[in-house]
This record gives sequence, C-alpha cells and structure tokens, in this order.
Amino acid sequence: MQKTTPTFEQQLHFETQQYLAKGCRWLSVLSFILAVVIGITRLLNIPELNFTFTLISILPLALVSLYGAMRDFSLPSSQKINDYGRFYRYILALLLCWITVCNWLILSAPFAQGKVESILHLMMFALSIAFFPLRRLLLFAVFIMSTYMASVRVFFFADELFFPIMKMLSFLGIVISGQQVIEKWFRKSIFKDVENQRLVNELNQLALTDSLTKLSNRRYFDAMLTKEIQHCERSGSAMSIILMDIDFFKKLNDYSGHQRGDECLIELAKLLKHQIKRPRDVCARYGGEEFIVLLPETDIAGAVEVANNIKLRLNQLAFQHPDSLVSEYVTVSQGVAQWQPGINAEQLIKQADDKLYEVKATTRNNIAY
Repeated sequence: MQKTTPTFEQQLHFETQQYLAKGCRWLSVLSFILAVVIGITRLLNIPELNFTFTLISILPLALVSLYGAMRDFSLPSSQKINDYGRFYRYILALLLCWITVCNWLILSAPFAQGKVESILHLMMFALSIAFFPLRRLLLFAVFIMSTYMASVRVFFFADELFFPIMKMLSFLGIVISGQQVIEKWFRKSIFKDVENQRLVNELNQLALTDSLTKLSNRRYFDAMLTKEIQHCERSGSAMSIILMDIDFFKKLNDYSGHQRGDECLIELAKLLKHQIKRPRDVCARYGGEEFIVLLPETDIAGAVEVANNIKLRLNQLAFQHPDSLVSEYVTVSQGVAQWQPGINAEQLIKQADDKLYEVKATTRNNIAY
C-alpha cells in the first residue's frame, strides 16, 4: 500500500544520469552543427582545398556527433545505476574527432590559431554545462581539451611552456570552482525533491492507514473493493469479503479500561496481518471494533476457511476478556459474503453485515455465510 520513496543517493544517481544523457544529446547536436559549418566555410573560403581530404577530416566528427544526437543515453535497466562508462567512451570519441578537426584546420591554414582556440573555448564551455553534475567526467573532458590547447601553443606556435600551462591550470581551477557551486545547488534541489516525495508519501500513508492498528482504513478498503469488483466484472473471477466484530467489546472497555481495549484491537490487527498474506488481499479496520477482509480470487468456501483460521488463531492467542458472555477470551463474530455479478460494493458489504448481524443476534463467536 505504501509507495517506496527513493533515497537521496538513489535519486541523485538517477537525476545525474538523466542530466548527463540530455547533456550528451545537445552537445552532440552542437558538435554536428559546428562540424557542418566548419566544413562548408572552409570549402567556400579556400577553394583550393582538396574536397576529399576535407570530407575525410570532417566526416568522423559529423558521424560521431550525429550518433550522439540520435542515441538515447538514458540508463538501461540492465546496468547498475552508477555506471557512467558509456558517457566516458562517447566523450573520448567525440573529443578525439574534435582534435582531428582542429589539427586539420591548423595544418590547412596556419593563421587559424585564433579560430581554433575560439572553437575549443566554446567546446569547453559546452562541456562544463553538459557534465557539471559529475565532476570526474567533466574534468576528464576538460583536461583533454585544455591539454590539447596547451600542446597546440607549444608545438605549433613555439610559445613558452609557462604561459600555456598556467592558462590550462587556471582554466581547470575556474571549471572546478564553478562546478562545485553548481553541484551544491544541484544536490540541494534533489534533496528537497526527495524530502517532498517522502512527506507526500507519509501523508498519503496516514490518510489511508488506521493510526492505532496500522491496518488499512475504511477509505483505502472501499477504494480497493471497488477496484476488485471492476476486475471481477471483466474477468468473471470470484471475490469474497469477511466482516467481523469483536464480541462484547464495550464490556471489555468498561471492565478493563480503554487501554486494554486498544491492546485488544492491536493484537487482533497483528493476527490478521499474519493470516492475510497474499499481495492483493486487504485487511482493514472498518470502524470501532469492526474489521473487514478483502479476498480476491476467493470463493465463499475459501473465505469461510480463512474465517475459521482466524477464529482458531484468535482462540490460541487467548487474549483475556473477563466480562465476555461467550468465552473467557476475546472472540469475534464473522459474516462472509461472495460477490455476485450485478451487485456493487455497498450491496456486497450489506450482505456481509447482514450475516454478521445473524451471528451477533444468536450465538456470537461464530461464522455466517
């Protein structure tokens, strides 16, 4: 009956996976657009470029980007929730393609250093946004790009080693600082969502549970009974209910006190929970000293057998009732009814109530059906 609320760690992993999946997708779209624009621009601005060589240089990036834009990076059900391997593999492939394109741009036009650095800065900015929830993935991607930028300055343009390295370290420091700030916001947002889900589930649970016995309450039982009747109407399967009432419960309260009466209700609820175990079965406190049991896929004979087991187990429980007129122990009277086509929930409950009244008007501690 109670919906399970995910823990903070579970929800954090789930939200991180979802965000990274979206980040990979739109990063791939951006890469694909840039690849197409770069290829067309180079061919138009430098007609002497070899078309085949240009296509070979751009095509891997375009294909990998297109693959990423079309692939669903959401977490497969067969994988562990903290498995990020697919993101590492894809980003490594994408970055290697970008490095290939940048090398081609520099080799084909040595004065394109500024444009190449602008492209790399744009990609690192996009990577920082796309992968901020997972620091190690973000640093993996940014470190590769920034290391490549430093290498370009040193090997292609003979810059001093100190400046490229300091630029790379400074950029990494900025990325880490920004990621920490955004990650804190991200985690707080998820924590609030988890807490809200937990509070909603607790409120729903309180609304559908009897506070004393911890059984389902009448509201929940009525809803499930209506649902099961609809199922029976579709499938033609059997379904029965048992309505029971503690014999001379008022006398128990008057003689032993209300605390002893509450103990009696709690013990009977525990007994019902132990006896009513099937997933679709429902036992509920229906009001005062009345309890009701819903037994889907059960005909009248099966329901009477359950009622007899309850009577037997309650006798074995031997809960003292000093003022009972039928036994020295607490007993229950039970009315059993089976659903028939054409009757609704109210009519079914009335049938069980009429049978219960028969027992209470005659013998008590008995079953009528």
